[in-house]
Amino acid sequence: MRRSGWLSLAFGTLVGTLVIVLLATVVTAPSNANRGDCIRLVASSSTEKGDLIHELAERYNNTGRTFDGGRCAKVEAFKKTSGAALDLLAEGWNDIDDQQPEPQVWLPSSSLWLDLLRQRGKGDLIDDGPKTSLATSPMVIAMPEPMARQLGWPEKGVGWRDVLEVNRNGGWAAKGAQYAQWGNFTLGKDNPRRSTSGLAATIATYFAATGGDYGKIDTADAVQFVRGIEASVAYYSDDSVAFLKTLYEEDRKPTPYISAMAMQEQMVYLYNHGAPTGDPKQLRDKPVALNRPLVAVHPSEGTMLIDHPFLTTAKATPDQRAAAKDFSGFLRETQQQDRFRDLGFRDPEGRSNPKLAQGAHTAETGESRRIEIPTGEQIQKMLDGWEYTQRRGRILLVLDLSGSMNEPFDKTRKDKPYSERRIDLLKPAIKKQLDYLHPEDQVGLWTFSTNGYEEKVPIGKVKDVRGPMTTLVENLKPDGDTALYKSVVDANAKMRREFDPNVINAVVVLTDGVNTAAGTTKEQMLQAVDAERLDNSVRVFTMAYGAQADSRVLEEIAQKSKARGYKAVDPQGIDKMFVNVFSNF
Repeated sequence: MRRSGWLSLAFGTLVGTLVIVLLATVVTAPSNANRGDCIRLVASSSTEKGDLIHELAERYNNTGRTFDGGRCAKVEAFKKTSGAALDLLAEGWNDIDDQQPEPQVWLPSSSLWLDLLRQRGKGDLIDDGPKTSLATSPMVIAMPEPMARQLGWPEKGVGWRDVLEVNRNGGWAAKGAQYAQWGNFTLGKDNPRRSTSGLAATIATYFAATGGDYGKIDTADAVQFVRGIEASVAYYSDDSVAFLKTLYEEDRKPTPYISAMAMQEQMVYLYNHGAPTGDPKQLRDKPVALNRPLVAVHPSEGTMLIDHPFLTTAKATPDQRAAAKDFSGFLRETQQQDRFRDLGFRDPEGRSNPKLAQGAHTAETGESRRIEIPTGEQIQKMLDGWEYTQRRGRILLVLDLSGSMNEPFDKTRKDKPYSERRIDLLKPAIKKQLDYLHPEDQVGLWTFSTNGYEEKVPIGKVKDVRGPMTTLVENLKPDGDTALYKSVVDANAKMRREFDPNVINAVVVLTDGVNTAAGTTKEQMLQAVDAERLDNSVRVFTMAYGAQADSRVLEEIAQKSKARGYKAVDPQGIDKMFVNVFSNF
């Protein structure tokens, strides 16, 4: 063999050996997830990007990444709506029901929540450092494409005034007899006290109502405009992600589930690509074709750019702050930023791209017309005003009063509150939630056991029935079996007979067990509550109380009526369950 050939072979062998050694080093390097000396860092993200943050946290943990001379961090990612996280931060974090520990990193959808935290005098709970934006997404009016086209899209701009005009002119029938089946213009909107989309939509409608002069929030014209928008709301969801899931499931039906929904542009992209809940695993480059894809309409009056900040809490230790800084830097790196783009987000400066524009069905690839951001004081003023402009609720509360409500919440435990009777834990929660409803809302009370329902308090304005209902609830005595199916059918029938198109018509059913009464089948019940169209149907919200409740059937009831199901599997979660339910009204 020639010397040069030998040298080449030797060099090649040496290089190959080095490559193998290096590869072995990379492969065998311990991940942060498996190291016991890493700094624990808890992150709480808004729900629409919660699955993405969890994915990126796992990626971070598996890199073997270090900072500050060899230290490492292990990130635990959870998700919670921005408004709910704000309340927990402000009141002292205690969320046993969700098993979510207090975070050192808070990733709300918008810096508006930080402004509201400051407005409460709790701004010092967040570090004063730079507020890094991970991504952005404009707030849009998302509409099924056929409906958007009937409003003139894409040839002309569509805004909040167009929403008002449809119902002022008699609903969709004014656009032609063939559209009469669409009914009135029904708007899906999140509760602005709990959701960024709901908060941004409320600000945007006040901006449209005042021409951008927030000094006119209290004027009669502004109040009338906002009340007109709110009058078209079907019900106030506590999380638009859940609303989108139902909308997606309803796409195959001939009648659109809803006329429009206020949400982030990013969620329209996900919806059209087969991932309405925001789960990256569901995303498809070539999704199943929808009958009615959503169109991201940027309101002609202007819109808000949701900035998705990265915030560190003041309770974070110096080590956790260092870990948070490294995690923030990781999320801003190109590979992770590309993942944000994959899921329909714009970059931190608000720039879009043709793929996003096509996927969200919008021509707005550049900067949208942005509205002026109000101060924290002005936002609070809008929220206070919303309490009076929001669509009122007419609610029938249907409570299980069967014998099992006399049993301990958890028969396997002797410690309080688990050993206390279910009815005794329930009474203070009901009384507290009567205060949560607006005085002008309407509420009534039924109980049910062996033979079906018994009307305890006829439906009336909260301000008139709160006292009698509080006294009655205090004296409730459980007995008998559980006629769940019959009671649901009867409650739904009553609310349909007395349907008021000017309010949110709803039944709220709470039970701690399963149906034990004959006479009405599950199939008959589900057929009775099936909602054909959102503007003329009764929503049946369900509450599974305790581990023995038939949560599967209760969820079916809620889904059939296009509402939501909730549950409390721990005594600590009872109040939270009621807050979530009543935030829909």
